[in-house]
Amino acid sequence: MHVDNQDKEDSGVIGKIQIKNLRYNPMPPPLKGGREFSKGPIEAFYKIEDILSLFADGKISVETAKRALMYARHAILPNQKYKRDILERLEMIYDEAINILEKFRNPKKIKEWLLSHGEPRKMIQRLDEFFKS
Repeated sequence: MHVDNQDKEDSGVIGKIQIKNLRYNPMPPPLKGGREFSKGPIEAFYKIEDILSLFADGKISVETAKRALMYARHAILPNQKYKRDILERLEMIYDEAINILEKFRNPKKIKEWLLSHGEPRKMIQRLDEFFKS
């Protein structure tokens, strides 16, 4: 049986897009101008992590975090050219993330929840920081 490389790639992406894979990001990009969803569905997944991490660090309110997740879920995701199964998985994860925010409503609890999924997301040193060291 022949397995298409695109099918393998898609199943790999689907496997990564799970609520249990959301982790704390100690240096999330800002809400505006952060992730580029057009680069692929993993960027859309990491956006959830970024928003939750910004809230966990007290940089945004719970209401701002919920609005940002809802905006991405309802205004940005539908306009991406992701495969249907990947889009549906992302929509489900965004909805779950909103529910988690509503459930905990506390930055410390969200941070603990993110950290319960594993080590914080590794930071990639920016080029200007690399040359300073």
